[in-house]
Amino acid sequence: MEACNAWAKSHGVDAHKHGVEFRASPLGGMGAFATKAINAGDTLLLLPRGFAVTPYVCEVALQDSSLARSPRAALALFLCHERARGAASPWAVWLATLPAEGLDGSAFGTSADVLAAAAATRRAENPGAAPADAYTAWMASDDAGGEPPPKSYEEEIAGCRSQAAATAAFCVSKRPDLATHLPWAIAAVATRAFRVNGVVQLLPLVEKMNHSSQGGRLVVTSAGELALLAGAPYVAGDEVFLNYFDGQDASTPERVLAHYGFEPAAA
Repeated sequence: MEACNAWAKSHGVDAHKHGVEFRASPLGGMGAFATKAINAGDTLLLLPRGFAVTPYVCEVALQDSSLARSPRAALALFLCHERARGAASPWAVWLATLPAEGLDGSAFGTSADVLAAAAATRRAENPGAAPADAYTAWMASDDAGGEPPPKSYEEEIAGCRSQAAATAAFCVSKRPDLATHLPWAIAAVATRAFRVNGVVQLLPLVEKMNHSSQGGRLVVTSAGELALLAGAPYVAGDEVFLNYFDGQDASTPERVLAHYGFEPAAA
């Protein structure tokens, strides 16, 4: 992460200035940690324009003005494009810090067999859970009334797989030469992109942070920068968290588990 921290600083993002450093987390992967006392509401990171990967950045990089219509596909194609460029990519240092393969239990980056086993285990541990096809059956019923039941874990997995397949088909239609990297890129976007002020984007460094419902939130400043504000006080050495779902519908534990590979209550 030292190289990535230096790369970010060269682009105007100085985490240490705000009392934050990025390193390995005991929760797995990377995380952000306080290097000094931090109060709730303090600025943890300030990201200048151009540091975020937005659909517009993707359109410019790939020279295709139609990509913003499918923002997640645009981000996936951007990752493929820049990964294929290797060390020549201006994003190479950050890309090297992303997981190289699947993404720890997310339905976007885990094999179907592993997911099926996880669903079976989850159902065995929760015998009172709704049927695996509860939502699907409700939608197909002629006399369904009231609110639909929440989707089961199996149905959420199926939805993720369907979304990934549709995104892959769109991307291949645009750039068949980048198909090799697509499964990785689609998984990375699905689990690491944020929606801020209605714009789906990838945020280097921010995407390293682990989730907590008491974590920080992203806001747009009057200067058009993105500011990450602390959601709780921290002392030096504490891991600093981000609320992945601030201003967004986290929906159900099943959806979070399928999309991100973790139980929200456990984070």
